[in-house]
Amino acid sequence: MSSLAPLPLSTQVTVLRGLGPARAAALQDAGIESLGDLLMQLPFRYVDRGCVVGLGDLEMRGFQPGVEDHDLITVLGQVHELRQSTTRIQRMALTEVLLNDGTGTLKLVFFNQPYLGRSLKIGDRLLAFGPLLKGRGGLEMRGPQLEMMGRGGESTEWVRRFLPLYRKLGPITGRVRQKLVDEALLRAHPPEEWLPPGLCGRLPDTLDALKLLHHPPDESDPRLLNQRETPAHQRLATEELFAFALGVELRRAGRLKRRGRVVPTSEGLREKLKSFLPFHLTGAQRKVFKEIVEDLTSGRVMHRLLQGDVGSGKTLVAFLSMAMVAETGGQGALLAPTEVLARQHALNFGRLLGDEAHRMQLLLGPMKAAEKREAIARIANGEARYIVGTHALFQEAVKFSDLRLVVVDEQHRFGVKQREALKQKGGDPHWLVMSATPIPRSLALALFGDLDQSVLDELPPGRQPITTKLLDQDAAERAWNLVEKEIAAGRQAFVVSPAIDPSDETKIKLRDIQAMESLIRARFPGLDLEVVHGRLKPDDMAARMNRFVSGDAKLLLATTVIEVGVDVPNATVMVVDHAERFGLSQLHQLRGRVGRGAHRSFFVMISDAETERLRALVETQDGFKIAQKDLEIRGPGEFFGTRQAGLPQFQVADLVRDRKLLQTCREAAAKAIAEGLSDAQKDWLRREQDRLKLAEVS
Repeated sequence: MSSLAPLPLSTQVTVLRGLGPARAAALQDAGIESLGDLLMQLPFRYVDRGCVVGLGDLEMRGFQPGVEDHDLITVLGQVHELRQSTTRIQRMALTEVLLNDGTGTLKLVFFNQPYLGRSLKIGDRLLAFGPLLKGRGGLEMRGPQLEMMGRGGESTEWVRRFLPLYRKLGPITGRVRQKLVDEALLRAHPPEEWLPPGLCGRLPDTLDALKLLHHPPDESDPRLLNQRETPAHQRLATEELFAFALGVELRRAGRLKRRGRVVPTSEGLREKLKSFLPFHLTGAQRKVFKEIVEDLTSGRVMHRLLQGDVGSGKTLVAFLSMAMVAETGGQGALLAPTEVLARQHALNFGRLLGDEAHRMQLLLGPMKAAEKREAIARIANGEARYIVGTHALFQEAVKFSDLRLVVVDEQHRFGVKQREALKQKGGDPHWLVMSATPIPRSLALALFGDLDQSVLDELPPGRQPITTKLLDQDAAERAWNLVEKEIAAGRQAFVVSPAIDPSDETKIKLRDIQAMESLIRARFPGLDLEVVHGRLKPDDMAARMNRFVSGDAKLLLATTVIEVGVDVPNATVMVVDHAERFGLSQLHQLRGRVGRGAHRSFFVMISDAETERLRALVETQDGFKIAQKDLEIRGPGEFFGTRQAGLPQFQVADLVRDRKLLQTCREAAAKAIAEGLSDAQKDWLRREQDRLKLAEVS
């Protein structure tokens, strides 16, 4: 094989031996098309041969279930017995494997994996690793990870200290993947260096890094290997982050060259904007609005991210930005992710516009046909200058008279194609995107690409501090006493339930919204109560919400449909049931629904679990600190509740661990573009065009 001509990493993976149509399709489905793609998908774990425990030594050496150092045990042995049955109570398939290594035996137990009884044979050599538990007959492993090390009399030699393990891809087992990787490493040609010297440092080159991670030397540090913190990992992470940063900086450089519509300013316009203001802007609002005005008058297309904590006044800044274009002959459109939020924005804009509220238009998907036709006509003929809507704004029938500014609320909830569709309706309008969830700067750089960033870091006067409490279920009566006291004083309350019905989330038993409604009606007989959740028809939900906003209803029981956008200054207490079911940032958003009036407010979480995690909310009200904590706990992929189209899918880099490295790569990318890209960097960009499109999030 070594006599074959070396291949660049961009070579199609189908050149490798043993790839039939089924295996090739499985690789393609996993996004593996080139040798580089194959090699960049690293082992998910490394087994240290020095840590393999003899089965006879498990009890002799004091390995006990639940001891932290011994949570994951690695063993190697032959299948001595294989039994299949069904559990008596839940009628689940039960597979039991007795492993023997000549020094002792260990039982492996698998639930609902009947295929193992067909795929495993007596005499198979298995590597198993997982937690050690105490069963009826002694120590056992339940549901361990398995790796086939040989079948029958044949055995796979394992001469290196570290065994890399790869995930199964359809018909491609971990062992087959390892063979493909070995061949790719033998045939791959070292690519030309395209990282700037300042980023390479003492790191290995690309091909050496890949070899070190697919075949770790015996002297490697096992902790660094499994935590992905070796110099080889750092090399590949640097490549990914520099590549991403280069794409972002090129987009930014291209945007700065585009001519944008100049929004003219005048003393008359300034007076007009002042007339809309219900109160003086905070210092932070003035600073941020000044940055927006500079963008709108610069002659360049504005692409700006507006961040601010709960209650910092983002909506007022967005309104003033829309007013700048609306009062100078153009149109401004605000895109909201939900009907509840769109209606709330329309209500707020109507208050600010006062007698001129007729110049605003709300457009929602469920509108009646005649109502929708009239709204679309007013947008097309320019009668509507302030437009607020949901995904309905993307409809082909919607034409704008002169769209000059698009404001996107909850930016991360809209896909790239959706935003591009709206952009095309207005030629090349200015963009102001807002995030109601404070986002740590490292993630904002990755999520929002080439957007300039503005941060509102000051709360408007009158916002009251919120007392946050964490209670277990046994102490829940204290929460209901607080609700009773606040309602008796003329205030209103929220209660938030995590699920519409008990089967919504997991097999964990939850008190759903129906059970909570029964509890509240029994605890507060005769109370004016409204219940809202995502399965209600839009008109019904709007009517129920309006009863609470107007004060007719004293308590609103809801799911997270009230997470953003509901502004009820008279609401002073919120109780969240099963608080452990929510992310920290989501809980912080919910907390922002109270504390909006002149009275002291309370936020109470009821939970019997994860008290350490939830105590972060008790200890601080800084949304950025909470978001950073949430990001560290859940990772960037789950930070917003679902994986977003705009979030880069890095193979090695980690946006939490590598946030400082990302900033370094951004600076290096800006310098590289200013000095001119090398031929190697240009070649890389041509090869990676599809991947760079993932970064088009603005």
